[in-house]
Amino acid sequence: FSDSFEILEEGDGESAWQTLMLDANLAAVITGIHTPKLEGHDLLARLKASSIRRLREIPFVLIVSDVENKAEREFDRTLGVDGFINKSMKKTEIVEYLNNLLDSAVFTQSVILPEVPVEEFPEPDPQTLSPLFQAPKLLEIDKFQSVVSGIKITDPKVGKVCALIFGIDNRDELTRSFGSDAAEVIATRIANLLLDKVGPADSIGRCPGERLGIVAQGSDLAQGVKFANRVCKSLASGQLTIRGQKVKLTASVGVASSSDDHAGSGIELFSLAEKRLDQALVCGGNAVVSAHRPECPMLSQDKDKIISKLIDALNAQGESKLADNIGSLGLMIMPILQVMDQELALGLPLAEIKIQLHQRAISEGTKS
Repeated sequence: FSDSFEILEEGDGESAWQTLMLDANLAAVITGIHTPKLEGHDLLARLKASSIRRLREIPFVLIVSDVENKAEREFDRTLGVDGFINKSMKKTEIVEYLNNLLDSAVFTQSVILPEVPVEEFPEPDPQTLSPLFQAPKLLEIDKFQSVVSGIKITDPKVGKVCALIFGIDNRDELTRSFGSDAAEVIATRIANLLLDKVGPADSIGRCPGERLGIVAQGSDLAQGVKFANRVCKSLASGQLTIRGQKVKLTASVGVASSSDDHAGSGIELFSLAEKRLDQALVCGGNAVVSAHRPECPMLSQDKDKIISKLIDALNAQGESKLADNIGSLGLMIMPILQVMDQELALGLPLAEIKIQLHQRAISEGTKS
C-alpha cells in the first residue's frame, strides 16, 4: 500500500503505543486482534482512556477473518473500533475503504500497523551475551535506588556486582525538538530492549534524567562492557520515528564493577558508573566507558593547550577560509556547543543548528 499511503510498521502493540504517543502525524491505527506484548483490544483500551484527545479520537481499524460473526463485530464497535478490513479483501477494496473511512482526507500522515513484524532495533545475538542477562521487571526510581543502597560489596556472600547506567545521547536536544515527553518514551523503548536481556537475579530500574541502571549480579567489568556494547550497537543500527521525523537513536553507557574498581558500597559503585556515563556523553556519545579516559579532549589535563591550539588553528584560517568551510568546522565543534548549552542553560536551538551546518557542509563538499 506504499503507493497509496505512507505506512509505519511496528513489531508489537507495545511499540505501537509508544510510537502513537510520540508521533502526532499518525492518522489511523490498523491492527490485528492478537499482537505480541499488547493485543489489539488492549491497545484500543489505552487509546480510549488516554488524556490526549488526539489518541482518543484516532481512527482504529481491525484486521479480521471471514470466520468472525456479526455479534463479534458489534462487540468490537462498542469498544470503539471504527472499521474492519477483511483478510480476503483485495488491495483496491482496502484502499477505497480506508479513503472513505478517513473522509477522503489528503493522506500525508503515517498509518501504523503493529500486526506486521518489524525489527526496528535488531536484537543482539543471544549466543554472544552473558547468560546472566534474561528479564525482570523495570523498577521505578525510588525502588531501584533502594536496591542500589542495599548492595554490600564488602560482604563475601554478595560476590561480583556490575553496575551499568545507560543514557540517551543528545537528550536535551531531543527534548527541545520533540517535546518533554519524547525522552521519557525513548527511555521506555530502551528499557524494553534491556528487559529481554537481563537475568532473573539482576535488577533494572529508572534513574534520574531518563537514565536506566542495571545491577548485574555475578558479572565482572568485561562482561558488563560486552553487554553494553551489544545494546549500543543494536540501538545505533535502528531508527525511530518521532512526530513524523526519522531519528537516529544512540545511547552511551557507564560501567563499573566491584571486581575491578575500588568501591565500598553500591552507591559508590553506581556513582562511579554515572561519572563514566557523563564522560561518554561529553566526549561524543554512542560510547561505553569503563575507566577514566584521559584521551578525551574535553577531560584531558592538557585541555587548556588543546583549546589554545584550536583557537590558533581557527585564527590561522582567516575569515574567508572560515566562511568557506563553516559547515564542516561547525559540525566538528558541535560537542563543545552541546556542553556549553547544557552547563550554562543557554537554550540554544542545537537541532536546527546541526541541520543547517550539515546542509552547509554538503554544499561545501560539492563545491570543492
